[in-house]
Amino acid sequence: MRNIFKHLIAGKLAQGHPLSYVDIGSRGGFQNDLHPLAFAVEATGFEPDPAAYEVLQGTPGAPWKTAKYLPYAISDSGGRRTLYIPRDPSAASLLRHDTALGERFNKQHLFEIAREETVETLSLEAAAGKAGLAGIDYLKIDVEGAELSILQASPAVVDGLLAVKTEVAFVPPRIDQPLAFDIAQYMHAQGFELMAMIEPMHWRRHDGLIDPYVGKGKPAYARGQLIHADFLFMRSTETVRGDVERSVRLALLFMALGYFDHALMTLEHAPVRASLEKTLGCTPLDVIAPASKVYGRRRFMFAVYQQVRGTAPFLRYFKNLFG
Repeated sequence: MRNIFKHLIAGKLAQGHPLSYVDIGSRGGFQNDLHPLAFAVEATGFEPDPAAYEVLQGTPGAPWKTAKYLPYAISDSGGRRTLYIPRDPSAASLLRHDTALGERFNKQHLFEIAREETVETLSLEAAAGKAGLAGIDYLKIDVEGAELSILQASPAVVDGLLAVKTEVAFVPPRIDQPLAFDIAQYMHAQGFELMAMIEPMHWRRHDGLIDPYVGKGKPAYARGQLIHADFLFMRSTETVRGDVERSVRLALLFMALGYFDHALMTLEHAPVRASLEKTLGCTPLDVIAPASKVYGRRRFMFAVYQQVRGTAPFLRYFKNLFG
């Protein structure tokens, strides 16, 4: 998907309206959500774990227009805080882990603390200032439990956001962690709509295999319980009606994420349509149609690849049916 819109009319539009992408909890690097428009995206990541931050310093800046990482955690109020890092560091959090849940699902590696780091934290508003950002268009936030408090503490930043991808929990892995429904309610009140639940994770106690696979554990098969996922929120097009600049950037985000119907509806607002005709000599459909076709073809080919690749696990565990 990298830069697939670059040579289309959508690419010309994006070059005149670059996007700001902020990744809070950047362990492993930037995600590929905005790859179709990466050439017009200024990416900024925050990663407080010194070991993970050191690794990020050696990663290339491509395919982004600009890319940088800063060694700070983001919290509600800022200041020095303790970062609790389990045996699996991907579950590091500013909140204390609920070890009882780890024992319940036999996932102690996500809950047993291996080390603690005292880290400097910033509020989301202070972090934007530290990074020299006038605003944030797309926010990805994965801080293992503190997502809602961070958003609530920086209302001015939230008011400027156009899209948010946040991890949510349906059972709290950390002490006093808000649940998915709390975050959804808050975001709805701020003018956002829930667009997707991404990569829902289901846990079971015995054997790592969940539906539809049969393992060798006892019991051999069990459905897993929904524990966590990512929610993708997009600002309602009605909240930006009349603001040409924000409408265009929202439409670009809709396109990058594959929501071409919503992108078209956003560009069809009368002031935005007039701006497109004046600056690019085109209609909203002229922008959307070619990008939709390119994106759709890539998604279809990826689906074919996944379908073929997905046969391997079925064949691998087929023998367990008769064990």
